[in-house]
Order: sequence, then structure tokens, then C-alpha cells
Amino acid sequence: MVVNDDMTIDGVNETFLKERDLGYNDILGKHCYQVRYGLDRPCSEYGKRCYLEEVKKSGKIISTIHDYLTPEGEERFEVITVSPILDQEGNISKSLEASRDVTDRIKLEKEAQRSNIFLQNVIQSTVDGIVVVDTKGNVLIFNEGMERLTGYSAREIMERGHLASFYNIDVARENMMKMRSDEHGPMGKLNPTSMSIITKDGEEIPVTLSASIITINEKEVGSVGIFTDMREILKMRKDLEEAHFQLVQSEKIASVGKMAAGVAHEINNPLAGIMMYAELLRENFIDNSQHSKDIQEIIDQTLRCKKIVSELLEFSRQTVGKASSFNIEQMITKTLNLLINQALFQDIEVEKIIQSDMPEMVGDLGQLQQVFTNLFINAADAMEGKGKLNISVKYDSSRNLFITTVSDSGPGIPKELRTKVFDMFFTTKPVGKGTGLGLSISQKIINLHGGNILVDSPPEGGTRFIIELPLGFVEQPDEEPVFIGLD
Repeated sequence: MVVNDDMTIDGVNETFLKERDLGYNDILGKHCYQVRYGLDRPCSEYGKRCYLEEVKKSGKIISTIHDYLTPEGEERFEVITVSPILDQEGNISKSLEASRDVTDRIKLEKEAQRSNIFLQNVIQSTVDGIVVVDTKGNVLIFNEGMERLTGYSAREIMERGHLASFYNIDVARENMMKMRSDEHGPMGKLNPTSMSIITKDGEEIPVTLSASIITINEKEVGSVGIFTDMREILKMRKDLEEAHFQLVQSEKIASVGKMAAGVAHEINNPLAGIMMYAELLRENFIDNSQHSKDIQEIIDQTLRCKKIVSELLEFSRQTVGKASSFNIEQMITKTLNLLINQALFQDIEVEKIIQSDMPEMVGDLGQLQQVFTNLFINAADAMEGKGKLNISVKYDSSRNLFITTVSDSGPGIPKELRTKVFDMFFTTKPVGKGTGLGLSISQKIINLHGGNILVDSPPEGGTRFIIELPLGFVEQPDEEPVFIGLD
């Protein structure tokens, strides 16, 4: 379009006419703002930009994208270039405007921009870590989830870092090989794979990685990986496994307890007969020292059997006995006083750290004394009568729990044996010294009181038992006995 100095149209090309469905007679001599935009006055009088006036003043070419509304209210976009036309004296006599409609392209670009913003928001708001790298491992996208996971900021990684900053490069190469095969998922993709990444602080974090190769025109240009933090999931899985283990242990102990009670009752009668006849024999052979010695051995071994039977019956008890309210510090002190003067404890240093002003607990005082007596004697045996016994008691008011720790300076319990210490008949003591029932009975007493008992061996050595007992005692129900006639 050629425009005169007074803004009337001097000439247009065929394309101009076709786009607007006009003829020459419709536009010649008319003002440009009338034909172009349907205005009755120059654009500048409507507060709009007039490129013809700007070129006339500056004498310079203007090229820009211009948006406007059609009379029907539709938004359109044009690329406009306006150039001055000079007369023979070098003055601007006319202006040449070349325009091209780019509405479709601009709308596509805006739609792509909106989609890009939406995609960026999705990537940044995702809880999982998302990383996009080029074929050299340079990071192109590092979302907020990955920042939280690794401790690196996106700027640190994208400006100075590399994939190898948090991702073992050998594992990365291995995963790329997997993606290029169809053995680990569809070609070009990696199904969820367990691995670990390294944080900025050097911590190793277990994650699950899903990845895909990015291609353009069948050419690899990079890859994208999604990293899912597995710490909480693994913790939940571990907690479930521990809960399952405790359930299996409880069921096993309950079953063994029922069986033990029946066996103990059946054995008690013949043991009583053996004792009675052994006593009669000893009286008959009182003058024969060799026979007396042999009969005494029979009596000693029978008494040992009766002790085992007694402990089996104790293990099979279905309920807590008489419950009362008592001071846990006084109970522990009383238990220690009964043992401290024995030869086994003469070279053992006892240290007590007991919180003051604790509430009284409710439970079977006699049974709990049995538990702590067993723990103290086991500790003394482990230290072979020489070492340090530490006892601490505190009350956790947030959980309403008494937490008692009994630790010794002995050799400790090997890791592979710690899960067995509460099993019936399991003992590390010499043959004839321990029955392997003490800790089984102790665990059952604690469980019947609604508590828990744990064992570990700290890195510094020794063995530590942690007993948790509730403030408000509620007896834990047990199964009915399987042998008819049991008390």
C-alpha cells in the first residue's frame, strides 16, 4: 500500500485487494485509516500508534508486529514494514507500507507459550524429582522436587554442575544401555529401577528411577529421569516387617506356652514318683557311699527337671497376677538389694540414674521383680562377675510410658543371635547353668503388662535391654489353653 502525504491511498497490490475483498474504486483516494481499520479519524487521534506519521517525522524505516481489532471485534496480527518514498529533492512525499497477516502463527506461538508455562508449572510442582539432561550429561531442567531431594539448587547444577554431581556416572551409563534395549521396558524407556543418589551433603538416598530417551527426528538429544524418594516407603516397609515379625513371635510364644503347660503337667507326676523312690533308695543305701552318690545325682537331675517344669508352667500363665500400684524406683532398689550381697555381684559396679517425681505404675509387682532379677543376673553372668551394670529409668509423659534401660559392660550379643534371645530354651550359658526360659518368661510378663522389651549391643560394647511399660496398665488378653483342665 502506497500512502500520500495527506494519508490518502495512492495504490495497492492485488493481494491487498483479495485479502479484503475490495476493488480499486473502493480504496483509491480514501484515507488509509478508513480502509485499513474502519476509523473515521487518524489512528493517533484514537490514542493508537500511527507508523506513517512516525516514518514521516524520523525518515527511518519501521518494522514491527501490529495487533488490531477488526470491525467484527476479532484480534488480528500483522508484520508491518513502513518505508519513506523520497521525491527528486530528497523530501518524503509518500510512504510504502508492506504488511503480512501472521495471526495464525502468533496464536500458535501464544498457545505454545501457555502450554510451556503449564508444563513448567507441572514439572516444578511435582513432588518427585525431575531432571532433563542433554547427551553429554549437562542438566537442562532440575525441578524443585530434585532441589529438595539433593540439596542442590537448580542454578548450582545448571550453571556449574553436571549429572555426575548427584548420580553415579557408571550407573547412568548402565541405565542408558538398558533404555536402548527392550529388556527393561519399551525401547527408549526404563521401567522403575531401584538405585541411590548422593546429596550435596554426601548422604546416600534410596530412590526409584523411571527414565526415557528424548528424540527429535529420530535423533537422541537427551533424556528425562523421574526420581522418587523411597525413604518413607522403605521405613514403612521395615515397620511392617517388624510388626509382622512381632506378630509371628507372639503367636509362636503363645503356641509354645500352651504346649509347654500341657507337657509340664504331664511330666510333674512321674518326676514326683522318681523323687520319692530316689529318696527311699538313698535311705536304703545310706551306708554305701558309691550308691548314695549315684542316687544323689539322680535326685539333683530330677530337681533340675522340676525347675524346668516350674519355669514352663510360669511361662504358660495366661494372666497377670495381683495388680497393685507401686513406685518403680523402690521396686528396682528392692530387687538389687536381694542380689547385691551375692558373690556374683561383689566386683560389679552398679550405677542407677532414676528420674525423680515419677508417677506410680500399676502391675504385678512380683512378676516385674522376676523380670528385673533375671536381667540383673544375666548381666552379671555376661560380665563374669566383674564390670559395670547401668540402670536408668525415666518417664515419657508424652507417651505415658516408663522406659527402663539395663546395660552391662560384657562382651555383647552377636547380631545374628539377637533375634533368638527371647526364644524358648535358647541360651548362651554353659550346659546345666541356664534353661533358656528366663528371657522368654520375662518377655511374656512385659507383653502381658502391655509393654515391650528390646535388646541391642551398642557400638561401645556390652548388652542393653530397653523395657517400656505403660502408666495405665491394661492386661493384654491371651489365647485360651489348648489342654483341657489347665488352671
